[in-house]
Order: sequence, then C-alpha cells, then structure tokens
Amino acid sequence: MKLRFLLILCGFLTLTAHARLAPGRWTRLTEEERHQLTRAERYAEQQSWKSARSEYELFLQLHTKSEVASYAQLMFAECTRQLGQINAAINEFRNVIDYFPEAIDAGSAQYSIGVCQTQTGDAEEAVKAFEKVIAKWPTNDFGAYSRSEVCKIYWRLSKTEKWVPHMEYLATGTYTDPQNLHSTAQHRLLMHRLMEKKTAEAYSLIEQTHKKDPLTTFASWTAESMHNHYIPTYYGEKGTKARGAIADAAVAFIEKQPTTDNTQKVSMEHWCARIYAYAGESAKATERFAALTKKRPEDDTIRGEYAAYLRTSGKRGEARLVYRDLKDQYVADREIAETYGEENNWKSCIEAYQTMLNKHPKQSDAIQWRLGEVLQRTGKYTEAIAAYNQSQHEPQSLFRIAECQSSMKQQDAAIQSLVTVLNFFKSSAPEAQYKIAGYYAAKGDKEAAIRTLKTVCKVHLNTSWAGRAHQDLSLIYGIDVTLGGSAKKEEK
Repeated sequence: MKLRFLLILCGFLTLTAHARLAPGRWTRLTEEERHQLTRAERYAEQQSWKSARSEYELFLQLHTKSEVASYAQLMFAECTRQLGQINAAINEFRNVIDYFPEAIDAGSAQYSIGVCQTQTGDAEEAVKAFEKVIAKWPTNDFGAYSRSEVCKIYWRLSKTEKWVPHMEYLATGTYTDPQNLHSTAQHRLLMHRLMEKKTAEAYSLIEQTHKKDPLTTFASWTAESMHNHYIPTYYGEKGTKARGAIADAAVAFIEKQPTTDNTQKVSMEHWCARIYAYAGESAKATERFAALTKKRPEDDTIRGEYAAYLRTSGKRGEARLVYRDLKDQYVADREIAETYGEENNWKSCIEAYQTMLNKHPKQSDAIQWRLGEVLQRTGKYTEAIAAYNQSQHEPQSLFRIAECQSSMKQQDAAIQSLVTVLNFFKSSAPEAQYKIAGYYAAKGDKEAAIRTLKTVCKVHLNTSWAGRAHQDLSLIYGIDVTLGGSAKKEEK
C-alpha cells in the first residue's frame, strides 16, 4: 500500500522517447539495417549519447528509405535532448512529425516536444504539445503519459477544472498502461473527491474500478489517503484541517452500507478506527479500537494494532495494559519491554527482559540479544557481553562483544574477538578485518592499523570494506594506495 502512495507522491513518471524498437518492426529490417541500428541502440543503452547520435545519423544517411527511418530520427532527436541541446532537440523531433506524419513515432516525437518544453519551463507550450498527443493518440502509452504530464502542469497552475477531466480519464479510461497509471490516478482522484466532500462519488469510483469488495477497498484507500499526511502534501493547511471532516464523512458513509456477514462488519469497524487514527482524531480512534478489543478479545491483530497506536500517541502506559491481554504472551512481554526503552526507563526495560528469560525459555536466544543491546546502551558492558555470549547470534554477537570490550578500553580483547570472526566466519571477514584496524588505532598502534587497512584493500578487494579502508588510509593517514593494497610510488 505504501509503495502505491510513494508513486503518487513522486508524481507520474516522465518517460522519454527512448524505447526499444518494436519486435514486429525489427523483423522486417534488412541485415544491413539491423547491423547499423544495433550499433546505435547499444550506445543508447550505455547512455553514450554522442556516439549513439552519430550512429543514428549514419543510419539515416545509409537507409533513407527504411521503414524505421522515423524511429532513427526520433532517437537522433532524443540523443540531442539527452546531450542538453533542448532547442535543437525540439527541431529534430519536429522533423519526425513533418517527414513521417503517419508513423507511430510521430506520436512519441510530439510527446517528447512537450517534455523538452517542460524542461525549458515553458508550461503553456508544453501543454499545447501534450494536448496534441492526447487528441490524436489518446489510447497509446505516450498519449497516457501526455495526459499525466498535463495533469501535473494544471495542478501546479491551480487549474483544477482542467485537471479533473484528464485525471478521470487516467483513472477510468482504457489505454495502454505499462507504468500502471490507472492505479495511481484512481488513488489521486479518490483523494480529490474526498477533499471536495463528494464521498459518494469517491465510492462510485471504487465501484467502477474495483468490483470485488469495493467497500473494503474504499475504506483502505481512504485511510491511506490520510496516512503519513498525503492529503496535506497536496492540499497544504487546508488539507490538514479537512482530515477530521473527511474521516467523519467516510465513516458515516461506510456505516450506512449493507454488509454481507459479521466478518465484513468487524473488518469495516477496524478500518473506521484506522481512518480516525490516520486522520489524527485520537479520541475517536481510541474509542473505536477499545470497543473492537472488547468485541473481539481473541483477535491479537486488533489488540496489537490498538496498542501500537497508543504507543505512537505517547500513551505507553495504556499500551502496556492492552499488550498484557494478548494471547501471545511472548509478543506481549517483548513489546512491553520495548515501551520501557522508548521511555528511557532502562531499569524496568532490563528487568522485563530478564523476567522473560525464565518465562519464555524457547525464545531465550532472541531475548538475550535484545537484553545485550539494552545493557550495552546503558554502559553495562560486562553484563552485555554475557548476554551476547548467550544469544547464539554469531558472528554478529562477536562484533557487539568487541564493541563492548573496546568501550572498556580492552582493545586487545576486542581484536581477539574479531580474529575469531576471521577464522570461522569467512563471509564476515572483510568487516572484521576493517574493524580490527580501528581497534589497533584506538590502542595507539598506528603501524598495525595501517598494515591492517592495507590488508583489507588487498585481500578483500571486491568489497565495500576495501573502499572504506582505502578512504581511511588516504584521509586519516595520508597514504595513497591502490585498491589492490599496493602503495603508490610516492609512498614507497
């Protein structure tokens, strides 16, 4: 769900004309045409735009009558655009339209002209270019992309009356849609209808596009629209202030709809609680979550979500009371311990984990690890080391033990812990070797630190730790080495 809204927030993708030649057209080329076009396409794939442009230009010179000459001209123009020569690119795209007006590439060229004019900041001319694509090629992919670009421009210019019909088409129309514009447009249009207090129309959009269980889809999308402040992102302070009213209208609408069975009814009640929670209506959300937990005492999902909501609201004491009633007592005790940590109540946090060791012996490894983290954070390094040793979480426990030993100024012990990693956990050896250098430096042994960093560069060349070691040698010690570990001539 979050991924869909990230796409919305980022805006629809601006696609360029750069795309592979359709397979059907490729098969109709002569051997000479394929050879030359392959060279050009290879450079384009590598984003070597200057070389690619030269190869497309050569194709046009050698194969003037080719049925894909329009494509070559399109890509010649696109390479020009990619090289930053925007005005020249516009003229080259116009050549596609002028010389090949009936080719499918003419539509892509017209779309690309709009992209170029968007880049130059000429919104008025960009809209004209995109509208031409929409008028002639409404169902092609570049027609849909043009519509999405027009939507962005109209929204930026606050021309909502022109924005709405295009967004409605993107949400409900039939067109080639490789970038899933349908889904993002449906979410965006639903949000707008909710803001306009047209709740029934927002629901009708869902009925039209999601015929299977539209009520659940409507409830979930409404909740999403307010989660993480999506409505305020688009509508600013007006959107922030409107969330409570939107939530009230949506919940009232949902509760008026007939439900098929008790399961769906409970599901809707759950979504209504979420809608209020995401809208920032704390009192109403709390009341509804509390009622749900009484109605469904056996449902750990609802109870856990209620407790999590109380935690995020800063009501950790109340959250602990809710957690205590979970059927899964291990999860309950773990979350309760974490709430103490969130309050910086480390004494209670440590006591909670220690109690869990006797109560949940099967999960002792995980508990020891969490206990070790808390003890380390609070400076109780000896106890932390004991907990990490019991966690059975090698090799990560050895790294943590080394950190604790270093914090106690026991650098040799820390180094020895990581030597164990080197000997028995080969996949973690690069990290261990790099950190050993740090512990040598901490004990004041500069030569050993440098020697170890050079070893990382030489032995673990193809890892990120080699890059870090190389950087440390250069920035900390002023030694310039190759990533293969050899000192350059100046150092020698």
